[in-house]
Amino acid sequence: MHIGKFLSVMVICFLAGNFVPGQSAAMAQEPPMSVSDVIIEDPDVIPMYTGGSGEMHRFIANTLRYPSDAVAREAQGLVVYTFVVEKDGTLSNFKMIHNADSLLNEEALRILKQMPPWRPARFKGEIVRSESYVPMYFKLNKNARASTTATRPSSSATARAYAKTDMEIVENSDIYTIVDKMPEYSNGTTTLGQFISHNIRYPQEARQEGIEGRILCSFIVTADGAITNIEVVDGLHPRLDDEAVRVLGLMPRWIPGENGGEKVNVKCLLPIDFTIDEDPIPPLTSND
Repeated sequence: MHIGKFLSVMVICFLAGNFVPGQSAAMAQEPPMSVSDVIIEDPDVIPMYTGGSGEMHRFIANTLRYPSDAVAREAQGLVVYTFVVEKDGTLSNFKMIHNADSLLNEEALRILKQMPPWRPARFKGEIVRSESYVPMYFKLNKNARASTTATRPSSSATARAYAKTDMEIVENSDIYTIVDKMPEYSNGTTTLGQFISHNIRYPQEARQEGIEGRILCSFIVTADGAITNIEVVDGLHPRLDDEAVRVLGLMPRWIPGENGGEKVNVKCLLPIDFTIDEDPIPPLTSND
């Protein structure tokens, strides 16, 4: 089966706080391994596929074997696994947090288990265990219009407006998932994290209930860099989901992706972390 007929996507963008100024200089000397086996949730330096996301895209594309039964059933969709990056860079403790067809789930896990060691996380000057994840979007070909990706419609009119849904692009344009050059936020990933952090307005209802966590969103970066078709793939709470869509809808144009030297439409995935940095707001009470 010719691999070029099929596509899979893996796009990871981390928020500000995961990148530390001067990080590359600190990496010049290999730090010692921590004696602790605790999994660090917020390391100073996040784990990363050796060579970066571009190399990981190539590894996934070259390793992918789209199951023939899944092809026959036109099975497509998003699969997301979390895992622990051990201190030696090997991957363990695989847990699926978003599934598609069972054969695609198995193929995504097979690819992850074949990955070479990652660059492990760093915390307080030591190499530590830390968790990461890889989303893979399986699509039969770049012209396919149907997808089994589970997205959550925005629940408010405001969020639907910020989603910038454009069915013309979905129905009549080629949308790529892996390209020679992936789209980039105009001023870099760190600035993207700062933009999101600056513009997020934590919904009062969710903050009162102490709800926090990660929301996975998808959107299309068009050939001219515009952001369209923003959707929640894996949500937490209707108000948080809507806020994630609103913030992404505020983003300026990106540097578009390129394939074969031409600018193209590319579907991307982006996680947004909602963290409460203070005690939850007391519930509103009426004065009798």
